[in-house]
Amino acid sequence: MNVMVVVSSREFRANQRKYFDLARTNDVVITSRSHGSFRLVPVMEDDTLIDRATLDAKIRQGIADYEAGKVYRMNDGESTEDFLGRMISER
Repeated sequence: MNVMVVVSSREFRANQRKYFDLARTNDVVITSRSHGSFRLVPVMEDDTLIDRATLDAKIRQGIADYEAGKVYRMNDGESTEDFLGRMISER
């Protein structure tokens, strides 16, 4: 069962390991009078972490590629699997 655990920043600092372990299976919210509340979330192996500048650059490049016609279009009647396979093979 997923439980929400709310702790003060002082309690979190005193028992970090406990709350890191709890965050694997429960929602952990850390509260601070001066900084607000934060949710402790484990980063999973398949999570993608990217900084804002890199994300913005990738978006700008994608827009430029689209405007230059560097796109793949799905053919009428083509399955998603066939479309993805064709995209990979045309690289």
